[in-house]
Amino acid sequence: MSNLRGWMALALFLGTVQTAAPQKNREPDPLPDRLAQVEGERPEDGIFQIGRLFSAQGAGQAHFLEISIRGLPFMGSAEARVTMIEFSDYQCFFCRRHDRQVAPRIVEEYVESGRVKYVFADFPLASHAGASKAAQAAHCAGDQGKYWEMNDLLFRHPQSLTEATLRAYGRSLELDNQVLLDCVESGKYAQKVRDGLSQGKRVGVRGTPSFFFGLTDKTQSTIRVRRTLTGAHPYPAFQKLIEELLAQ
Repeated sequence: MSNLRGWMALALFLGTVQTAAPQKNREPDPLPDRLAQVEGERPEDGIFQIGRLFSAQGAGQAHFLEISIRGLPFMGSAEARVTMIEFSDYQCFFCRRHDRQVAPRIVEEYVESGRVKYVFADFPLASHAGASKAAQAAHCAGDQGKYWEMNDLLFRHPQSLTEATLRAYGRSLELDNQVLLDCVESGKYAQKVRDGLSQGKRVGVRGTPSFFFGLTDKTQSTIRVRRTLTGAHPYPAFQKLIEELLAQ
C-alpha cells in the first residue's frame, strides 16, 4: 500500500510540473514565501520546485492565475503567440544579470520574430531604496518615447538615482531634462509602480526577477498564466518554456 501511495504522489507531481494552477478559497497560501527560495538555482531546479509547490496545493483545478497587462510597457508584436511578463527591480543583481545576459537573446530569437510579446512589470523590493524612483524614471522617459532606452541605462548603472545621474541619463537619451525631472519629482507614476508591486504580490512574486508565461489573447487585457519561472536562469530555461507554449 505504501508503494502505491508513493507512485500516486509521483504521478501527481509529474502532472503538475511547470503548470500554474493554484486554488481559491483555501487557507493562507504558503506559496509566495516558498517561491523566493528558488531564486538563483539551476533552471531545472527552479521548474521542479515550482511544480512541486503547485502540486502540493492540489492538481487538476480549473482556476488559473491571471495577470493584467493593461498599460504595461512591452516589446514585440501585440499579436505574438506567447506573452512573457517579467516582474523586476532595477537594483536587483539577478535582474541585472538577466537583462545583460539572457534578455537580449530572448529578444533576438523570439521578440523580433514576432512570436513573443515581452512585458515588463515593476516590482521594486523594499530592501532597495532607489528602486521605486528608478521605475518611475523609466515611465517618465517613456512619456518622451524612451522607456526602453532608460530601462537599459538603469540596469547598466544600478546605483541610487540622484538628480545628477538622472540629468546625465536624460542628456544621453536626448530628453527634455526639465520635463523628465518634473515628472519624477511629481510622483506621476508612483501609483503605477505600486500597482505593479501589488499585482506581483497577488500572483505570488516575492523575489526578483520572476517570470510568467501565457498565450496571448488579443481580445483581453489579461494573460492566463500557463508557466512560471523565478530567479535568474540561463537562456535554455526560457527557450524550453517558450517553445512548449508556441507548440500549443
